[in-house]
Amino acid sequence: MSIFERVEKLRDLMAEKNIEAYIVPTSDPHQSEYLADFYKSRQYISGFTGSAGTAVITMDNAGLWTDGRYFIQAEDELKNSPFKLYRMGEDINYIEFLKEEVSEFGKVGVDGRVLSLELYNHINKEIGSRLLVTNSDLISDIWTDRPALDQSKLWILDDKYTGKSYQDKVEELRATMKEKEIDYTFIGALEDIAYLFNLRASDIYATPVFFAYAVVSQNQSYLFIKEEKLDYKVKEYLRVNQVEVYDYDFIFDFMNKIPGTKTVFLDPSRTNVDVYEKLNKNVRINKGTNLTTLMKMIKTDTEIEHEKNAFHKDAIALTKFFNWLEAGVKSGNIDEVFASNKLLDYRKEQDGFLEVSFETISAYGPNAAMPHYDPNKVVPATLQTKGLYLVDSGGQYLDGTTDITRTVALGELTEEEKIDYTLTMKAHIAGMTAKFKKGNTGAYVDAIVRYPLYRVGKDFNHGTGHGVGFILGVHEGPMSISRRDQGYALQEGMVFSIEPGMYVAGSHGIRLENIVFVKKAEEKDFLELESLLYLPLDTRPIVKEMLDQWEIDWLNDYNRKSFEGLKDELNADEVKYLEKISKEI
Repeated sequence: MSIFERVEKLRDLMAEKNIEAYIVPTSDPHQSEYLADFYKSRQYISGFTGSAGTAVITMDNAGLWTDGRYFIQAEDELKNSPFKLYRMGEDINYIEFLKEEVSEFGKVGVDGRVLSLELYNHINKEIGSRLLVTNSDLISDIWTDRPALDQSKLWILDDKYTGKSYQDKVEELRATMKEKEIDYTFIGALEDIAYLFNLRASDIYATPVFFAYAVVSQNQSYLFIKEEKLDYKVKEYLRVNQVEVYDYDFIFDFMNKIPGTKTVFLDPSRTNVDVYEKLNKNVRINKGTNLTTLMKMIKTDTEIEHEKNAFHKDAIALTKFFNWLEAGVKSGNIDEVFASNKLLDYRKEQDGFLEVSFETISAYGPNAAMPHYDPNKVVPATLQTKGLYLVDSGGQYLDGTTDITRTVALGELTEEEKIDYTLTMKAHIAGMTAKFKKGNTGAYVDAIVRYPLYRVGKDFNHGTGHGVGFILGVHEGPMSISRRDQGYALQEGMVFSIEPGMYVAGSHGIRLENIVFVKKAEEKDFLELESLLYLPLDTRPIVKEMLDQWEIDWLNDYNRKSFEGLKDELNADEVKYLEKISKEI
């Protein structure tokens, strides 16, 4: 069916159920960042393939809302479709659209199984007297060739990688529950379930998780999952650890049977409406960020040491890639997709590599000015022996999850490119050398990073950094290194990115990213950052006069450490490239 035919079939179902507007969010029952093909309902109904957005269909109109990362892509993909693009932050939001399009007491439909309780409450509050109905999965009724859900097998992540066994973690969780007088904790977030049970799988691309729900009480743990996903080894592991296993869909009956005298803790941003509505009305609800989310944001010493191994492997792969790239660009036969695929080949050569941690951003020249550019959705640019090339990529290894961005010179640069690169480097060094008192949040580090840019009237329109999971999601909360942080104080063992950028539409884009962890500083009550990654930062675009001596010293020292750590595992040509890119300034 064409997009027009899908929308018309949806409208027929809406008419049958007297629904005036239908919302299709970008979501699954667990509010995952990346979606399995089965749950790409918004993409199915609208044709827009970006990773974020909301579609709303009425009997006469259809709109697609997305953010600035995808304006250009959405405009192109929505051509010749019934959908109008609404730019978030510029046009009316979809709540205002609903208030204009839906009559008083009219029905607004949405699938409650993929709607978070938090978003449900927000919509309900804002639409006034209109009725939000959540028992309407209309997309399933028209998506006749819907892809099947992956049924990957679970595997056990050995304690030698995590530093904490399942029993260690569940005892810690129960201690917090006891302190907060919680009888049951509901966990809907897939990465939290994988973390708690030390299990992994591959149900979602680039994120080693599996579809399941979990509930933990003061004396029992429950896992709700399709049995075919469990082999004998995993079943035995769960039995030995006294985990009761039920079918994935039994979670609704289980929640309904929790006695009304009990207290249930849940995260409204990671709990879907269908699960919540199964709870008896007299059950006491305690809401907040998942307790397991707060646990996993602090990495163990063991996890941090393994992450260093993973980033070392990634640094080897990227050095080999950049050496290959610099030689190959002269042929005029390398485009952005070819380059991205070659980088994946180098990662696959590394021991313990599982898969990428997100879709690689391989961007040359003007394309790098789009922070979330995807060369697979356009005609990829051919790289030339001039200008800047940006690659933002990462991998999932048995040692951990990586995320690295480097921008390198491919030849002659303009003065503007050099200046912007140097400003980005100053911002990056500011972040890497940041010290802060205990109790400071990510907004403090974000301000430190932006200060060198603010001084010359420049800025970048994204956060400075995000948490990184351990063989889990490459974007991990709840802390955020941004102006919009949620107030979580930075603590020892937190792992996150420092990635300032400069973007000039139609010309060039620059981003430099290292992943760091928080540790004690020498000064009392102060914390500082240490890099998990040692991969040279290209010094060729630097305007030396723009750097202070302490910045030059830091950059030279970082590159020297990177060179010494990598040279023994590279061939002669690769070592020569390494020397060139990390040349002391």
